[in-house]
Amino acid sequence: MDSSLYEDSFFHHITSAVVIVDADGNCKQASPQGHRQWAQLRIAADSIQTRGTLNLSAIIASSRALNLPVCLATALQAVKLSPLGQSTGMALMEWLPAPKGDAGQEKLKILQEVSQAVNSSLIMEDIFDALGLVLQNHIPYQEAVIVILDDSQNGIKTLVRIFEDGDLEISGEHNAFAGYEPLVHHILKQPTSQLYQKQDLPQSLLLADNAASALVVPLINKGVVIGLIALSASQEPGFNQSQEELLSEVSAQLAVAVENAKFYWQTQAQASREFLINQLTRSIRQSLDTDIILGTAVTELGKVMGISRCFIRYFSPEGPEKAFQYQLPGTPNMAQGLSCSERAVFNLRKDQPYNPFILNDVRDCPPQIASLDYFEASGIKSIAIVPILIRDELVGTITLHQCDAYRAWVMEDIELLKALAEHLGVALHQAQLFLALDQRTKALEQTLEELQQAQLYLVQSEKMAVLGQFVAGIAHEVNTPLGTMISNNATLSVCLDKLRQIDPLVSTGQKQLFESMDSLLALNRLAASRIQDIVKNLRNFARLDESELKTVDLRDGIESTILLVQSSLPAHIELIRRYGPNVPEVQCYPGLLNQVFMNLIVNASHAIQDKAENGAGEAALNTITIETSYDESSQWVTIAVRDTGKGIPKDNLTKVFDPGFTTKGAGVGTGLGLALCYRIVEKHQGRIYLHSVVNEGTSFFVEIPSHPHK
Repeated sequence: MDSSLYEDSFFHHITSAVVIVDADGNCKQASPQGHRQWAQLRIAADSIQTRGTLNLSAIIASSRALNLPVCLATALQAVKLSPLGQSTGMALMEWLPAPKGDAGQEKLKILQEVSQAVNSSLIMEDIFDALGLVLQNHIPYQEAVIVILDDSQNGIKTLVRIFEDGDLEISGEHNAFAGYEPLVHHILKQPTSQLYQKQDLPQSLLLADNAASALVVPLINKGVVIGLIALSASQEPGFNQSQEELLSEVSAQLAVAVENAKFYWQTQAQASREFLINQLTRSIRQSLDTDIILGTAVTELGKVMGISRCFIRYFSPEGPEKAFQYQLPGTPNMAQGLSCSERAVFNLRKDQPYNPFILNDVRDCPPQIASLDYFEASGIKSIAIVPILIRDELVGTITLHQCDAYRAWVMEDIELLKALAEHLGVALHQAQLFLALDQRTKALEQTLEELQQAQLYLVQSEKMAVLGQFVAGIAHEVNTPLGTMISNNATLSVCLDKLRQIDPLVSTGQKQLFESMDSLLALNRLAASRIQDIVKNLRNFARLDESELKTVDLRDGIESTILLVQSSLPAHIELIRRYGPNVPEVQCYPGLLNQVFMNLIVNASHAIQDKAENGAGEAALNTITIETSYDESSQWVTIAVRDTGKGIPKDNLTKVFDPGFTTKGAGVGTGLGLALCYRIVEKHQGRIYLHSVVNEGTSFFVEIPSHPHK
């Protein structure tokens, strides 16, 4: 179709960049945007001319990078290429020349076939597989090799071998320096096609062992050599000039297809890397648990990197070193008894200690870091170690092992690891701060609780001290007149005895008088003795000598407590004593234990009264039982106070010893009694616990050692 059919006005209204060129590469018609970009395209095309003739296929290929559809004015056919992916949002159109004659038509069909083959997929293996079949049909070969260089042109990134039967062998991440390979070295030095006969064949691993001739063509994209195609034949002359020209045009299309595929997969890899960082960030936000953070990071990193084995080590300041591992199925296990010290890697590097440690080949590893035996036994061929830092201090490492092949670590890998290590450093620092804050909060809570208990203890101790002083004052004031009464009573008794001795023959009336006086004196002695017992029990209850352990009989303390509280017990409550026969004397603080006994007895009385007020009690069951026993094997004494009161609900059983907790009404209980009991028993190195059934009763058990440790 002649280009003159298109009017200039037609192109004037086209907003995108469209150019029509003739067979010599001259612009015939173009849109306004196309004119501006065509100049840039010609500059790029000038660097990829073939034997002095403008390579139109190369121009068309280069136009893809500029999103510029180019067609020949004499073109009769168009080939629609596959989209580069949803992200580009466009399909490329490649217009090929329609040469005159049968040879031209055949060449055009071949190029169309090649174009469809290399642009039918964005997967490298599919591209090479399809291309191998096309080449075998039109340029018969014994073995084809496609070399893709890394971005620096220093290393072979991908090596593809296509055999005569169509089998494909792809190996990636070669550690060999590209310049050591003669064919690659020649192509980098002089990027033109080369036809070799047997006498000129270089010693190259890229050619078949029995090759008699070879055809080598560079892969050039945007003026940069990205690789080569090498075809080997077992006889000579294996290839001719027309096949060389055809392969040159094929190489231009393959170079673009490879770059498109690389760009696609780099985009996918970048998306995966961003997903990994986002996943890690989410895990940081969702949890401050270092195990969850590091476990998530090592799994996601291993999957995204396609690595054989991945470790994250954390040198935790709170405990032993932690290690998290991801291992690809089929990867050999780590060697036992051998190790590689990640810390030593960075400690031994004084100049730049925290730069990533990268080895494409572990055979280059310094012996002070790890031995070759370790790498061989663990199946490691390439290794990368990146430090995790918090404020320039080493707190962990990320270690990657490649075991199936040597891996040339590219800059994208290193940048990803460094970014991940930085995020992990932030996450671990946050976790450390949270842990420190949590520990400080718990310490403050414990200090507050101790202060509250100490305050409670001091208040109660002050009460007991006041009570002790009050009792001591009463005892003193009572003992003085009581002593006079006892002394006078004894004097009267002596006087009566003397009167009987003076006049033994007294009258009947006098005899009755003496007997009445004896009876009164006996009553006085009994009353005085009763007063003495009361004073003694009061002093035993609130003793002021609790700063030192005393060896006492617990029954004396229990009895003095009962005597003090018995007058406040309702008449319908029966108090039962069951003292064990072999309970020894106990080293204790008697005044403090008396407080425990009094609190338990008073609480039991209140529980029985509450039950009776609710109509659930029976007179025959209103009892408080006090029991003592002794376990000779443990040498512990147990005091049990049981009641038949209302019981304690199950939900409250764990709260009864908390300061301030009470089930009594306002003005009746303060919630401090049992908390004080717990503290006192704890001071005696003992324990206090309870068993309760609602509407049946409660039993409190106090267990203390007979001789506590000092």
